[in-house]
Amino acid sequence: MRRDLLITALLFTAIGFAGGYVYWRQVASSPLRTTAAPAPTAGPMGSEPLPEGHPPMDISQRWQALQEAAEKNPRDPKPALELANFLYDNQRWEPAISWYQRALELSPKNADARTDLATCYFNLSRFDQALTAYQQALEVEPNKPQALYGVALTRLQGKQDRDGARQAFEQLRRTHPDFPGVALLERALAQESSRP
Repeated sequence: MRRDLLITALLFTAIGFAGGYVYWRQVASSPLRTTAAPAPTAGPMGSEPLPEGHPPMDISQRWQALQEAAEKNPRDPKPALELANFLYDNQRWEPAISWYQRALELSPKNADARTDLATCYFNLSRFDQALTAYQQALEVEPNKPQALYGVALTRLQGKQDRDGARQAFEQLRRTHPDFPGVALLERALAQESSRP
């Protein structure tokens, strides 16, 4: 396996870990939170497998329940955010973007939601939008480690901007030296610096 692919995989793992932690923190007290059952491998009543690309029944049902709650309370950012986080956790980036945007219209100072929105854009290779959203999160919370990590990664991987990536990395390392992605970013930056 190529080293750059391995480093990218490790960086995505760290982003997923950080995003999952933020999601867990936000919804731990939510009344809509339930424990998901294991995803079924077959369709209803044990019949044929679900079509390719179709979400498993427990995901589909949970998605529908969260969407109904969000549509029922259009002025409350919490149900929209819970749905966005659920979609994020299930790697449904496009619909998650819409629900993060809706939650942010109602609660524009939510740095966690802005960071997760940016990560959705990053995962769809929409690097300009990702960078803008990460920077907006940093306007709300200037040393937010997940946003600094995202800026560094987006500048390094998506924009090939070593200097900008190094600057975000240095701020992250200075303000949050124990953040899980610091060591990974340091190695990735060192590898990039060694290239011509």
